[in-house]
Amino acid sequence: MRREFSASLDFIRLAAASVVFLGHLHTKPFGSEAFAAIGAEAHSAVVVFFVLSGFVISWAAKRDGTAANYIVGRAARIYSVAVPALVLTYLLDVSIGHIGYQHLQPWKYVPLYLSFTTDFWFLNETAFSNGPWWSLCYEVWYYVVFGIIFFGSGRWKWIAAGACLALMGPRLWLLFPIWLSGAALHRVPRLPHARLVLVAALMGIVALKLTGLETLLNGRVDLMLGGFAKAHLRYSQFFAGDYLFAGLVALVIWSLRDAELDLFGRVQGAVAAMASISFSLYLTHLPLMYAFSHVFHRNIVMIALASLTAAVLFGMVFERNKRIARALILKVLAPFPMWRAQPPKPVPTAAE
Repeated sequence: MRREFSASLDFIRLAAASVVFLGHLHTKPFGSEAFAAIGAEAHSAVVVFFVLSGFVISWAAKRDGTAANYIVGRAARIYSVAVPALVLTYLLDVSIGHIGYQHLQPWKYVPLYLSFTTDFWFLNETAFSNGPWWSLCYEVWYYVVFGIIFFGSGRWKWIAAGACLALMGPRLWLLFPIWLSGAALHRVPRLPHARLVLVAALMGIVALKLTGLETLLNGRVDLMLGGFAKAHLRYSQFFAGDYLFAGLVALVIWSLRDAELDLFGRVQGAVAAMASISFSLYLTHLPLMYAFSHVFHRNIVMIALASLTAAVLFGMVFERNKRIARALILKVLAPFPMWRAQPPKPVPTAAE
């Protein structure tokens, strides 16, 4: 992957994480109207993550070469941040008295969180106060199904993939095409006039947002379903509009791949460094905001700055410890023959 293109992907990822971060400043108990417009786009930012994730994970699968390396690489990437983020969330919630039924029975709910099954079928669990956890519960299982199909062989891979899909349920099914649209970009041919297409795709996104077409389409679909989408699909209720938006995002990535643009020049390293903690920012910011709101009350600037600083420090510690997580995972799996001969692989980049 060209460095210039990688920097563009880093910027997109950082921008999406920033939209989610700022958008949550509009939610209760913060409720800052200054961020209302950004808050309305927080879900769309997660859709960007899904498309980008499909693209990067399909690239990583080719690089990993074997199912064992793929599994260890993905597990190390996710758990090296997710586990400490979950512990942090629990401790912060308890410290400020933000306690729900999950906090009183962690032994019952933590397995759901760490197996990323909180949204299977019609489960409606949230990882303590960590609302953004839901997207992991979609993406991780997309990794699983994709990995089975990519590395498997014969009819058994389709049986295994079908079994996973049956376990996942309709919510995850509905957003899987969005993730797959990113994965499919590795198989599409070179795009002619890529720079013009990039401009057109960006203008299409602006038009989609200004016209409110997504909202209109989502409303019509929910009406056709008799209110089922809004009542039961939770984060997947906007799937119709998400498909339109995701298609344009995929077109942006496709055109960036072939446009051969150097958008960041000498600041590529800075963009990569900031993007390297975006996963931590995404997964810790909301519980941090809740905690700091008890310190700074309704001072939204101080809540934002303190939460951002804490999330960056968290990322500097845990985003760089994937080697430790990888070593621990390999130690657990060592007794199984398929893992013994696996050569050490490069640690996945932050984008993965």
